[in-house]
Parts: sequence; structure tokens; C-alpha cells
Amino acid sequence: MKHQLSSLVVASAVLAGSAFTPVLINEASAASIQNSVKTAVEKVVVNGQVKNVTTVVIGKTKLYSTKDLARAASASVTYNQNTKVYSVAKGAGKQKKVIDYKADHNTAVANGKNIKLGTPSKVVGKTLFVEAKPFVQALGGDILTDGGLLISLNGGIKVSSASLNVEGASKSVGVLTINGKKLYSVQDVAKLFSATVKVDKHQEVTLSKKGTTVKFKVSTNSISVNGESDNTKAFPVSVKGTVYADLADLVTALGGDIITSGKSSLISLTGLVSGETFGPQWVNPSSILVTNETEEGARTLLIDVNTKKVLFEVNGTELAVSPSGKQALYSDENGFVYLVDLLSKKTIVLNGEDDSVKVEFVWSHDGKKAYFIQGEKSDKIYSVTLADGSLKKIYEDSKAYKSDLRLSKDGSKILYSVGAEGKTKYTDDDKTDVDTIDLTDTEAQFYTVSLLEAAPKAAAITVTKDIKIFPEFLANGNVVYVSADAESDELPKLHLIGADNKMTELVVNKDIVASTVTAQNKVMILVWESNNTSVIYEVNPVSKRLVKVAATPLELTSFSVSANGLSIAATTEGLDGEKVVFFKNGVFESVTK
Repeated sequence: MKHQLSSLVVASAVLAGSAFTPVLINEASAASIQNSVKTAVEKVVVNGQVKNVTTVVIGKTKLYSTKDLARAASASVTYNQNTKVYSVAKGAGKQKKVIDYKADHNTAVANGKNIKLGTPSKVVGKTLFVEAKPFVQALGGDILTDGGLLISLNGGIKVSSASLNVEGASKSVGVLTINGKKLYSVQDVAKLFSATVKVDKHQEVTLSKKGTTVKFKVSTNSISVNGESDNTKAFPVSVKGTVYADLADLVTALGGDIITSGKSSLISLTGLVSGETFGPQWVNPSSILVTNETEEGARTLLIDVNTKKVLFEVNGTELAVSPSGKQALYSDENGFVYLVDLLSKKTIVLNGEDDSVKVEFVWSHDGKKAYFIQGEKSDKIYSVTLADGSLKKIYEDSKAYKSDLRLSKDGSKILYSVGAEGKTKYTDDDKTDVDTIDLTDTEAQFYTVSLLEAAPKAAAITVTKDIKIFPEFLANGNVVYVSADAESDELPKLHLIGADNKMTELVVNKDIVASTVTAQNKVMILVWESNNTSVIYEVNPVSKRLVKVAATPLELTSFSVSANGLSIAATTEGLDGEKVVFFKNGVFESVTK
């Protein structure tokens, strides 16, 4: 049973891919008198453009100008003087559709079949006026009437309901579908946001929620949010007291976001986290810790990758998540160490006495302590015990600015990267004026320190001049890293350091962006391919075979694999720097913006 619509004259786009943009104006122009019949003009939007349609009222029935309707439908009207037949035609060949009328007749011929008209066609002046419904349906469209018209010139019209994924929960809302274009019930969508809806007699719609007032008018393509105006993607319409509008217009205006992933989408009621977001670390299979920087400062957020909700906020950065995913450590600008309970969402001071610089926390595999680089010059390696917050020096030497701290899979040794400082030559004895700095042999090298020895010593495992990044231990004690040469155009290489520090090239022909070793001891690399796609591969360190894990047209800059090895988070360009994305159902969907 077709629904009846109120005060509406609408035509949809005929061209493929065009948006349905209905308008409700019902604007009557000055009347003219021809054959004692009064005409009026109503306005209709076709393919985004407002068109005038002339009407007359015969008895209690409104008839419409065939010339205006045909023009709106990209159809033609011809008149045969001999047969007295008005022919309206659209399309060509097998796609051609024709409806024939005779003035003052209550029948017509639509595509070869006789049809009965509720009201005979009428000539006013030189124009034939007809009922809109048979006209539109004969040309392949659909129509609903209720005082005015809702016309689809290329497909059906349907009032129904649809399920929306709202932060992981399914919610049913009303939908008006025209030519495949869906408009959503304003009243239903507003309810999702706990917003109130008011529609006045002029059909101006006001949505209100805490801190937000949204205003727009049925049939206009302008929307105001707290006084700031913007254009809508579609014209809102009113049907039997329900206002329908574009979903993205409504969600955005009410402070939310729509996240599209392949053929599915999710609505975030509070909107995705803005600012620059990076450094994703998996806490459990459904949530990650990220660093978020805005104009107000930096913080760490715990975000559910499925619902996009922020679960917890920490007033600190560079957190290190424990192997269990239940805790995290960080140090503030005072050098104090904090322990974050990610389950209870509480933070305590683990050590508030030692104010030295502490960076790059690396947890022991049993979660009882963590190692870190200490000192203004990052020249020492310490550990902190979780039970009492006590600090212990593990290793110290004269080489400053250590970085890339790693712990072997068996917990028996640590690895770090450090280079020699350049030799500075001064022009004066007081060493106030620098002449030159000699950077010969200052390239960073990897060192390992055994944690089993009473007097640990550092042993260099590389001596090469390449740039070395992303070092990671394998389960057998070997180390993989990415090597690059800043002085050449050669692509980065993935190297393996084996027994006796023997170097093996694992990947040499890929533009490697990042690499990691998962908890399952899988070597994975992020590559920017020549076809402008980012691809994550698993690398077999024995056969050197690459297996594609994920691919995207997004230019990914980093990636992180969950502890169970089943989920991948990554970073790519966002609105304000980097944003975090999540690999789901074969595509990367946004977690932040």
C-alpha cells in the first residue's frame, strides 16, 4: 500500500549517479485565466535544479502541464493534427516509453496499453494538462500524492526502515528511498543522539542537544549548526509528519561521524577523536592505546577500535603496554614513573623520588619489571620493579644517546642502538667558536648486553655505515632490522643478524616503510608499492618468501599487530597530521580522524 505524502512536489535525477534533491515550495505564481480555468505554478527540483510546473484544478483534481512535466523528465511532447493525439515520449529503441492522450478523454494509451484516467485530460490555452501519476508511471517512474506530489522519474519510491550500526549496536530508523537515494527520519536519528526535534508551521526543523542547536528548513539545502551555516547534501522532505534528510548531514550536524568500511558503515555519536594521533599499541583484541596531540596539549587515549569510543584518558605520553595488556608505564617531565591500570582505569605513582630522565620503557615478559634508558644524555640502562618501584642500574658506558631499546624473547639480553659522537674542532682555545664537526664513523650501531652476567658488557653486533631502524629480536636470538642508505637511491633492505653476527639480506626489492616481529615470532614489513598501494607482508626468514597480509590505497606510515596476531592497526594521513586506522573485513577503517 502506497503511503500518501504531504505538500510536496519532487522530481528525482534522471542521470545516473545523481543525487535525489527534493524540494517543497508550493509557491503559487500569479494566476491567469484561460478558458475560464485558473492556472498556478508550483516548483520542483530536478537533478538539483528548481523547475516550474504549471497546474490547473478541474473539479477537485489538480492537473499538470505535459510540457513542464516532459521537460522535467527529459521527454518530448508532440501533437498530431489528424488524430488529435498528444504523444509524450522518452528514450529510444527498446527503452522508449510513450503515453498518448486526447483532450477531454478519460483514457490514455501507455506503452501500447489502454489505461483509465481518473480525470479527463484538459487543454488550457495551447497546453494539455493531465494527471501526474499515469504520466510519470508510463515513463518508468513512480509517484505518491498528498496535496502535492512526490515524483521519481526513474525508479520507485519506498517508505521503510533500516538498521544502522550505532557504536556497535543495531538501531532501526525510518527511511525514504527514491531512485536508490536514501533519506533518513530526522526524528529517529535525533533520538540516537538524545536530541529533541521541533517542526514549526513553516516547516523549519530545530534539533537541540546539550551544547548544540541545529536548524534547517524542509525543501532548502542550507543547515545551521550553532549559527554556522553550510549546504546540505540533499534537500530534506516531509512525509506524513516525518522529516527525512541526508544521514551524513544529520550525523555531522549533531557532532557525530560516519565511518565507512567497504559496504558497511558505523555511526560514532560523539565523533572520532581529532588532532594528530599516532603510536597505536594493542591492549586487547578490541582496544588500543594511542598518543593524541592537539592545540591543548598531548595525552594518551584508550580507544575501542570497533565502537570508536574513548574508554580512558591518561595525562601522559609514550606509554608502554605490559605483555598482558592490563598495565602501562610512563614517565612525566619530572622523571617520575607512573603505573596505569588499564582495567580499573586508575593511575598511581610508582616512583616519585628519582627525577632523572627516563624513556623507552620495555616490559619484562613476566610483567614484574621494565627496562628503560636513563639520564640527560640517555647513556644508562635501568630497570624499575613493579612491586615497589625501586630502580636498578643494568648497564652504563660513555656512549651517549642510546635508543631503540629491545628485550630478547627469552629475556636474557637487551639490545640498543648508539653511535659515536662527532669530533668537534674549534677555532680558539676557549672552545667557543666551532670550526668543523667530523662525523666520520659516527653511524649508529647495535649493541647487546647479557642480563645473565654479574658484570654486563656491551657487545657490538653491527659495524656497518648504513642507517639502522626497527630492530627486533626473533625467538632464536637473531635480530632483524631495516637498513637504508641516505647517500644513495637504493631501496631500504630488511636484514637479519644471525649467529656470529652474520648478515643476511631478507628483502631487497621493496620500498620498506616499517617492520616488526609479532608475538607469534612472525616477521612483518610495511611496503609502499610502485602501484601506489601500501602492503603489509609476512616474511619467512628462512625461505625469504613474502606473503601478502593486507593492502590499501592509503599511504600507511606505521603499523602494529595485536598480541594474538589477528588484528592490525596503522597510521596514515588525517585531517591534522596522522590518524589511526584499523584493518577490518579487508579494508582499513578510521579509528580517529
